[in-house]
Amino acid sequence: MEYKIRIDLLRSAGIIILGVAVSLVVSTAVAARAYRGRFEDQTRVAQTLDVKGLARKRIRSDVAVWQIVVKGEGAALRDAYDVLDRGMESVLAFLRKREFAEDAIRTGAIGTETHYARDDRGRETRKVESYSLSRTLTVTTGALERVAAAAGKVTELIKQDVLVVSQPPEYYYTRIADLKIELMGLASRDARARAEEIARNAGCTVGEVRAAHMGVLQVTRPHSTEVRSYGIYDTGTIDKDVRAVVTVTFGVQAQ
Repeated sequence: MEYKIRIDLLRSAGIIILGVAVSLVVSTAVAARAYRGRFEDQTRVAQTLDVKGLARKRIRSDVAVWQIVVKGEGAALRDAYDVLDRGMESVLAFLRKREFAEDAIRTGAIGTETHYARDDRGRETRKVESYSLSRTLTVTTGALERVAAAAGKVTELIKQDVLVVSQPPEYYYTRIADLKIELMGLASRDARARAEEIARNAGCTVGEVRAAHMGVLQVTRPHSTEVRSYGIYDTGTIDKDVRAVVTVTFGVQAQ
C-alpha cells in the first residue's frame, strides 16, 4: 500500500511539473509575440521620411491703393485752408482728367499743425507763426496701369504752386486665400514626387502621410529669392511671384 501511494505521488508531481513547464513555454511564446509585435510597431513608426515640397506661381495684382497728400500753409488758419482747398480742387481735376471714377476716390480728414515762434534763445513761445494743413486722397481701383502712369505725373502740379506729395502706389492681390489652397496642393504633390524619388533610390516605397505643415507665403517681386521666416508681401510691383513650401512626413516601407 505504501508503495502504491508513493507511485501516485510521484505521478502527480510529474504531472504538475509538466503543467508548469508547458505554462512557461506558452507564456514565453505569448510574451515573445507581444514583444515582436511591439517592436514591429515601433519600427514602423520610426520608418518615416520628411520632405519639403515647393510651389511657385506668377500672379498679377488686381487692385491698387494710391495715396496723395495735399498741403496748405499760411500765416492765418483761413489762409492755410484756402491754399489747401485750391490744391484739393487741382488734384481732383487731375484725377478726373485721367478718368478715375468718383467712387474710387476717398477724401480723408484735415490734419492741422500749428507752428509757434521762437525767442532769441530758440525756445518756443505761445505766439502763432503759421499753420500747416494736410489732407489725404486715397484712390482704390482695379485700373493698375492708369494708377502707375498717373503717379509719375501728379507732382507736375507743383508747377502750379500745389503742395502735393504722391505716395508710391501699393498693389494687392485680393484672392490670396484661394491661391494659398491651390499652392498647398501643388507643393504637396511636389513633396510626394520628391519622396518617391528618394525612396526608390533607397529601395523603399512611400506609404501614407503621417503629418503635413505649410509655411508662410512669400509674395515677392518677380525672380526674387528673398525669404523671411514671418513671410513677405511685396506691394511695390504689379506682377508678383508667390512661393509656398509644405513639409510632409511620409511613412516608408522596405521593398
